[in-house]
Amino acid sequence: MRILKLWNPAVCPVFTYFHSITTQSFDGEGEEMIQPPIEAILYDLGNVILPFDHFQIAEKLSRFSQKKEFQDPSGLFSYLFDFEEGAVNGYETGKVSSLEFFQSLREFLQLSLSFEDFIPIWNEIFVENQQVSQIILSQKGRWKLGLLSNTNSLHFDYVLSKFSIIRVFDRWILSHEAGSKKPAVEIFQKAIKWASVEARRILFIDDMKKHVEVAASLGMHGIHFLSAGQLREELSVKLGP
Repeated sequence: MRILKLWNPAVCPVFTYFHSITTQSFDGEGEEMIQPPIEAILYDLGNVILPFDHFQIAEKLSRFSQKKEFQDPSGLFSYLFDFEEGAVNGYETGKVSSLEFFQSLREFLQLSLSFEDFIPIWNEIFVENQQVSQIILSQKGRWKLGLLSNTNSLHFDYVLSKFSIIRVFDRWILSHEAGSKKPAVEIFQKAIKWASVEARRILFIDDMKKHVEVAASLGMHGIHFLSAGQLREELSVKLGP
């Protein structure tokens, strides 16, 4: 009579490892569940792909203001770009047109300049992070690529005409078209709908930690962008070589 010996993990460590990863808990208890692969990557635009400085706008516009309190660039900057109450918020959520936005600024700030003179002051604040652009180009065709940006019509038309990297993306999800801006959940939901995959298969990259936290709360993976080198390292962990 032949006797079958029971499997001994000490004798077969390879099988032990295989057994451990195939018997992980999938109910949230015990070992961590294996994550599904990333299928879509969402990039922020400003200060990730295109570094910019809003304060340049305030400095230049302050020279044209007839109101003493706005001849100080700091005061004008706060009026325009305060995160909660800044005058730009309505423009960046599509509530007013570019001309209407300018007219409201000209009236309130008592600006002595034309719309045509305003446009280059408003737009010419961007440069390109070439290292980040190279990362994006290397991802084209391997993952769905989306651009998720708080922006406005003048800025986006300008960067679209000046920086070819913008056209590499499969889809642009823009605050002035979506009607909401980060960190509002609604604009993230529009991005998830476009990606047509589960949120846990999406990676979101932004220089604002709060925005990354909101994305994570919806189930997405996130990278808080600090530099191109740091981004490259974190991508290698999340996406593989």
